[in-house]
Amino acid sequence: MKHAHDARRVPWLGTETFAPIVVRNGLRRKPRAATLFLAAALAIPLRCAGFESDVHFGLTYWLAKQAGFADGEASAIALADQRIDAGSIEYMTTPLQFACLSRFAPDAVDAQAAHYPAGAHLPAAAQTRAVVPDGPAVQASIDATLRRAGGRHAAFMLGEFGRALHALQDAWAHQGVPSVPDWRRYGIECDANLAMAAPAARGGPSGHVADMTWRWPADVEAMAKSTYVQLSRYPAIDGVSRHALPWEQVRPMLAGFIDARTKRAKSDWFVAHGIADTAFLDGISLPDGAGWKAVRWHGRRDIPTPVSPAAQAGAAPALVDFYTRFFDDWVTTSPVDRRWLPALAIDNRTRKPDSALVDQLSGWRLRDHGTYVALANASHATGGASAAFRNRASFAVFKSLNEAVLPLIVEGDKPSPILPFVVFALPDSADGNKRAVALIRLLDAPYDTIGIVSEQRSGADWKITGLISSSDY
Repeated sequence: MKHAHDARRVPWLGTETFAPIVVRNGLRRKPRAATLFLAAALAIPLRCAGFESDVHFGLTYWLAKQAGFADGEASAIALADQRIDAGSIEYMTTPLQFACLSRFAPDAVDAQAAHYPAGAHLPAAAQTRAVVPDGPAVQASIDATLRRAGGRHAAFMLGEFGRALHALQDAWAHQGVPSVPDWRRYGIECDANLAMAAPAARGGPSGHVADMTWRWPADVEAMAKSTYVQLSRYPAIDGVSRHALPWEQVRPMLAGFIDARTKRAKSDWFVAHGIADTAFLDGISLPDGAGWKAVRWHGRRDIPTPVSPAAQAGAAPALVDFYTRFFDDWVTTSPVDRRWLPALAIDNRTRKPDSALVDQLSGWRLRDHGTYVALANASHATGGASAAFRNRASFAVFKSLNEAVLPLIVEGDKPSPILPFVVFALPDSADGNKRAVALIRLLDAPYDTIGIVSEQRSGADWKITGLISSSDY
């Protein structure tokens, strides 16, 4: 019988590199002491993603080692690559805001460059922004970075190089015409000239099909080869030459990584190939698998403590209070108890909350989000969902709301406080009722932003009426 993996924190991640400051557009973060490589790696993180940390961190680190980089150098490249998805708070944006609720073009422009590289620049129709793997937009960024890394600058450019590799990798996941989310039934209208999500053939705005290496074996192998070619082009650091294995020796080793369908299987591959600490797999959209012991990865980002939700400028206090009570109940009690049911709207016919919405709210709270992703992708109903939802061990129960979330900011020109969730008013419903949505990102689903839609009917209290999600990271 296989032994159980204990995914421990990787000791060389440098998780305490920066002190977070809540700022945007010209406001700065102050670095604390860090190693040369990690300082270079973390200087300018960005947002959004196609692949996840199994590729952007784990595979990139392993490929860099095969290409002859020293451990610290490979770590710097991989961490910078990964933190484009999960860097400091001011860069944690979501298409739900920049394309739909806030309509903030600068964030959309940055997201395109990092995750949907294309020749046509925003704002522009999605049909003109087709993503081409290894296309001119990707190659131009790589070439510019390699030029700047020449001479004595190679040691200082590892982070920028990692970020350029991220765009190269995501171009393989996002190849094709970006899709545009359609949440109009909830009163959320997106700007098609700013919106970008995985093409429909790769799962669309709310899925993780594009992230899963086993679904795209040929593309993942091609992505890995392209990454390896660029790693092999990187200039010598401090005059020290590197010895890279021939690609023909690297290629056969990738099959187990590509085919793995659980975190445990991914972990087995990394351990077999010299990477013992696999905590970076926590949070990816694959099911845990038998024997996987979940331990949170503290290297994902430096998570600041949010302030009170009441600090959001312009948000109605009564609405913020309603969402605060709901979210507190949602994350500090077990979904088995469903203490949050009174906050849900009642169906006039059944006199009960919508059962599909109840299942969604339970599913999003699973500690193993990959299991919920698999259930959502299933073509037919399965008993696995109800069994998991009845098992208290399936859920993490947090001491507070702040402990359960990855903070958000209000995207825009004005500075924003760090918040556990953000609230937006929506157009009234067809019946003339007020509507709103609160965006939240859960610690156990780090690649998604969830929108909890509510309505105030006939002057009564606010009630939850729907849930949407955007696959961001």
